[in-house]
Amino acid sequence: MEEKGKIVLFNEKFASWEEALEAFILFRKAEGYSKRTIEDYRYHIAHLFKERPQAWDPACPSKAKAAVLSYLAQDGIAPATFNLRLNYIKAFFSWLVAEGAFPENPAWGIKRRKAEPRIVQHPAEVLEKLLKLPDKSTYCGKRDYALICLSIDTAIRPGEALALTLDDVDLDDLTVLVRASVSKTRKSRILPFSLETAKALQAMISMRPKEWDTKLLFTNHEGDMLTVSGWRQKLQRHYAPKLGLKRLSPYDLRHDAAVYFLRNGMNPFALQAIMGHSNLETTKHYIALVEADIREAQEKASPVRRLIGKNKRVR
Repeated sequence: MEEKGKIVLFNEKFASWEEALEAFILFRKAEGYSKRTIEDYRYHIAHLFKERPQAWDPACPSKAKAAVLSYLAQDGIAPATFNLRLNYIKAFFSWLVAEGAFPENPAWGIKRRKAEPRIVQHPAEVLEKLLKLPDKSTYCGKRDYALICLSIDTAIRPGEALALTLDDVDLDDLTVLVRASVSKTRKSRILPFSLETAKALQAMISMRPKEWDTKLLFTNHEGDMLTVSGWRQKLQRHYAPKLGLKRLSPYDLRHDAAVYFLRNGMNPFALQAIMGHSNLETTKHYIALVEADIREAQEKASPVRRLIGKNKRVR
């Protein structure tokens, strides 16, 4: 093809973006990406082309770039959402360029936006009340209780927790294995948990109908996989109103765990390992939050401030 006097060579090997996306998904699966990441790729790439069909135009890179820019420049997109979309779009088109199916990456040169992390922390009394809410006379109630315990006890990611199998849990050793295939970072890690969580897991497992032919640790009421969105809806619709909260998500429990780990004296490097962070920078967000608590407590209890504040006489 020729554009503005410049010859650009590429191989039109995919008839449509749908065909290219399926090939890309297959490639990512072969690389060992987690099911959650694969689903995110499929969703975000499809969303781009459904909103901006012009982005699929290998014969006209400028038109494709304009479509991608228009898609990312929409008003009201939070920085975190923008960065997520940008990451998936860049990865997809980079793969197309490497395959010789696209002349250039239309997302090249677009920088990430600075996003402040949303870290939620609930008072201890709220978490205590949450643990008392599940109806333990039912399987779903025992499941909810066990899942809440495990989330707060290990800071495991929601997608990782819901991908666990019975074989991943060692109730004797009090550990759970997050396999590389389900880990967000594609690195396995072993998470220890308390005896209380072990009892909750054992109670849930004991109540599972024997006819369920699944190795998944957490399932819905029919023995099928409990999705992250399904778990989010349960927390938001069933438990949040009873706690007087406007919002309660699976990731909120992970944040709570991280904050309380640090408040209770956990080493930041140990927290990094438990949470599965690739670098300490992500963990530092939680460290800064706890340091802010310490600073606030110091200001309220400062001996010097109280002593000087009592002395009102000017000499």
